[in-house]
Amino acid sequence: MLTQNHSRILLTFLCLITGFFSGFGLLAAASQSRTSGVSVRAISSDSDELLEGRPVAGQEAIDLAMAYYKISKPSDANHPLFDSELKDRGLTVKSSWFGKTQVYIGPSAFANWAMLGSTLAHEVEVHCRQNFPLIFIKDRLGLDGTSDAEREAYRYEITNASRFGLSGRDAGLIAATVEYYYPRGK
Repeated sequence: MLTQNHSRILLTFLCLITGFFSGFGLLAAASQSRTSGVSVRAISSDSDELLEGRPVAGQEAIDLAMAYYKISKPSDANHPLFDSELKDRGLTVKSSWFGKTQVYIGPSAFANWAMLGSTLAHEVEVHCRQNFPLIFIKDRLGLDGTSDAEREAYRYEITNASRFGLSGRDAGLIAATVEYYYPRGK
């Protein structure tokens, strides 16, 4: 029987071996319903006012939300990119052990400014800092690596709901997503 320390050492070693040769990816699997367009009331990141309405899906809104919400990108990650074909709110990919992490944001993240900011934080501030090779190895060993990583990222969104101005409905949808796709013990 392996001790917890031995298990961690083994997982790290396996990550080094297998992670180097394969790609890794995590995604935010919650799609949000579309609403009618509303103009932005405040666009200054120095303002105490929250951005309101629905952003136009595209790179410009991503760049504005990154600045407005002061989303901290790690140095080993590229700037998030808009992907009009992505079905989920977001996807974070690390192509190899030494490659930079890339975040893609899909159209469903643009339901409102709060959801866009929350999605960006989920992908950039959480997934970009997670150990992808370790998650991959845990999954291979049946230890729920991806589910644990997603639960952490969604918990971060819910904990930071006021930072982004998420409505109770949007926070509830995020919590329901976790319960449906990543329930504990399954």
